[in-house]
Amino acid sequence: LRCPARTPRPPRAGMSVSDGEDCGESIRSGSSASAPSPSPSQRGGGPEAAAAVGAQLHERGDLGLGTSGGRPGAPQRAPVGLDGGEAVAEEAEEDGSRDEDNAIWPSFARDGDEGGLGRQAAEVNTSSFELLSLPPAVAAEVQMTWSAYLHGAESREAAGEAVLAAIFESAPSLQSLFKTPRAVMAMRFMIGLQTLVAHMDAPDKLKTAVETLGFQHLEMEVTVPRVTVFRDAILDLLATECGDKFTALASDGWHALLNYVGGAFIYIRLTYVDRLRILAKSWATANNKKVEEATVHGSDASTAGDDPQDAAGKQEDYESIQNSPKEAEARKALNEMGGSNIKVPTTFNEMFLFNAAVMGFARSTWMSEVLSSFDAIVTNVSNSGRLQEECDVLVLRLAKHRGGGVHLGEYKAVMLASLRSLVPAGWDSEHEVAWSWLWENVERLVRRQLDRPAKQERALEKLWSGMDDAQQAVVRADVYAKFFALSPAGQDYFKQSATRLHFIADRIVAMSLAIFRDPKQMVEDISALGLRHVGYGIPTELFGPFVTAYVQVVRENTVDEVAEEAFRWSLNLISRILVRVINEGSTIVMKAINVNSAPQLRKAVACAPRSQRALWVLNIQVGTQSISPLLWAMQTGALAAADAILVDLLTVRADRDRYYFGMDTMFERHPDIVQRLCQDAPLLLPTLLDRLIWRSRLAEGGQRRVN
Repeated sequence: LRCPARTPRPPRAGMSVSDGEDCGESIRSGSSASAPSPSPSQRGGGPEAAAAVGAQLHERGDLGLGTSGGRPGAPQRAPVGLDGGEAVAEEAEEDGSRDEDNAIWPSFARDGDEGGLGRQAAEVNTSSFELLSLPPAVAAEVQMTWSAYLHGAESREAAGEAVLAAIFESAPSLQSLFKTPRAVMAMRFMIGLQTLVAHMDAPDKLKTAVETLGFQHLEMEVTVPRVTVFRDAILDLLATECGDKFTALASDGWHALLNYVGGAFIYIRLTYVDRLRILAKSWATANNKKVEEATVHGSDASTAGDDPQDAAGKQEDYESIQNSPKEAEARKALNEMGGSNIKVPTTFNEMFLFNAAVMGFARSTWMSEVLSSFDAIVTNVSNSGRLQEECDVLVLRLAKHRGGGVHLGEYKAVMLASLRSLVPAGWDSEHEVAWSWLWENVERLVRRQLDRPAKQERALEKLWSGMDDAQQAVVRADVYAKFFALSPAGQDYFKQSATRLHFIADRIVAMSLAIFRDPKQMVEDISALGLRHVGYGIPTELFGPFVTAYVQVVRENTVDEVAEEAFRWSLNLISRILVRVINEGSTIVMKAINVNSAPQLRKAVACAPRSQRALWVLNIQVGTQSISPLLWAMQTGALAAADAILVDLLTVRADRDRYYFGMDTMFERHPDIVQRLCQDAPLLLPTLLDRLIWRSRLAEGGQRRVN
């Protein structure tokens, strides 16, 4: 049994390296003075002689990972990697003088498995995702070192930031992968590692936790070299902070755990892509959409045809429900849940409402909250950031539900029944597995946060109401001081007066509390605010440092950890919504308006199809909120860009099928365009009025016909 070569640590007092303290020692013939040296006959004597060598090593306790390290009075640990002497027998049959580069990690024994994990715990395994069963001694060592690391840090936040700093120092290029504010990401690291360490002695729970984390990292390009960087950075940090407490056994346990997690992330991303395609295709079929609209990892799925058998199947399934004794009750329940008297449900929402009523869940009105978010959840399943955002908002909406408990398992039953009815021809076991997998992961994301909003809302309200005017003034001043220190470029975008800056800080506080009270309305308000920030041209890179600065200031002014966590969570959610809206709304047209450049604007709209050209300059839609580039250009004084928009709208274009003239679209979008121009940009009135007149290209008797 050999372990990877590492730089030997200096032996502690009362201990020698030969007692097995350093894992870098290889158990080879003659490699240690304290280890028995098998004779040549034993080395070549087959399994019997090799088993005898294993028995001698076991008896002496010289397997570095299987002893207590020679500490006086310490209990002897179970030997690691011995499965009835077979593992040692296999090693003894091989040449004992290999290079250290070919050394492998110990084979942790799995309960009930003769072969043990072997290389699955020794390297990043991307070919399978099985249970990771570690001996109790290994799990205990890992948990002990983690506790020691937490106790040695000033706070959980400081411990998490140290982990991030160690990773970024090892590979600065990885910083581009993290879009979340640093203070929030540090806590996510701590929560994730804490969950993994806590479940090390429960393989089933550990696998579930790792699968959930992998589900949240579907869009991240996790590779074996990146896993190695993360693993080594964390191991080096723990070795530095824990000192002698970070034993060789603990190092091996951490090594196995982090390799297991990294390999699972890669396996999930590569293997579950087929499930994502199934979800996209069946969801489009269930909602009578073209499958091309749903993409998986940037590639279009195949088109779903309108198969007459599908329609017949839907009609047959519906008629079987319609003829049931519960039809009258279902119709009544449909109206209560927001449905209508439909003849044949043809979309998922219609079928879901009907099935929920028939299956006896008519009074589970919380399902309507999930149903309103379900389309965004399914279409963004491969976008972990957007998926997490939708789940967080759903948690807030479910927390406000009154009238009975929330049983998420009931939604899965109705969901599967509805999908079976809407996708009868292609539904098979793979569809069943894919949709069950999706909902189980979403359910875990929602359930772990579901009981927190009520407590966090009370704690946050108590925090802000308990601050007097002097404390609030200190918080406002400190926020901008820390923000400008973290991101000096932010000073270029906060040039307003101190009064205006203090108003912005107060609004952020109010929004962090309001999102708990009325999440549905706040999401709309935040989206509208994000679209205004599109016009301001605010770089999204500034949101992370601003959130970090505000969280640090709140941490310094409270000892209530619940209130601090509530503020961090809500402010992070607000910033994520703002960043998403800004990214979706930052079109090339808006960028041209921000610099007030007519040439850039003409170049931008030249990319648009003729049929969409007018909409590009009149409407930018993000969710339920929209902004008009023309109106924004007029209001912000970007008159050169606004003039170019009017000229482009009122230019006649044509293709083989039709003519295109943006006048009707402009007046439909802005019926009061003349009044707006008189108020905000009177200099553009001649451009509008002149372009509204059509002149014939032909002259008759020296005159041109005009309209």
